[in-house]
Amino acid sequence: MFLPPHLASGYLLGKGLKHSPWTIFPFIPVLIFASIIPDVDGVFSASVAGHHSVIHTPIFWITLFGLMVFANKRTNIDKIKPISLGIFLGTQLHLFTDWFTARTVGIRWLYPLSNRDFHLFPIYPENGQVKVWEMISDPYFSFYMGNTFLFWIELGVILSAIGLYINNRLNRDN
Repeated sequence: MFLPPHLASGYLLGKGLKHSPWTIFPFIPVLIFASIIPDVDGVFSASVAGHHSVIHTPIFWITLFGLMVFANKRTNIDKIKPISLGIFLGTQLHLFTDWFTARTVGIRWLYPLSNRDFHLFPIYPENGQVKVWEMISDPYFSFYMGNTFLFWIELGVILSAIGLYINNRLNRDN
């Protein structure tokens, strides 16, 4: 999944959870940012298909969340709660959307017990042997857009987030 649908899905989830007691500021901005954090490994990867490192596994983020909850209990700093929840939910949302829209590599849900990639639709790792910076050019971009169902899902997420944002802005001004 490209970054815009990840950001949009983070925004939609944040808005959907805005009335939860843990979702005080800075929950939504952290959640939106965290929805793209796992892709930072793409900067250091040789290819699109090879960019799923340990930060693309649930165990990494579950461990980090546990450490942040422990830190909150030890320090009693209330801002840790919305930050830790935002990071946890944003990164898990990222992993879920990558699993759902996988085209070249899935998610290692059971890591470190297994290195198996899980994916909902067939994947084609051979098509992901391009640099991350070349994702928006052909032939990768055409391959990516070739799954029209997933393309429309991702576009729908983006348009839903834009529509919700515009609606919120218009209603705030009235």
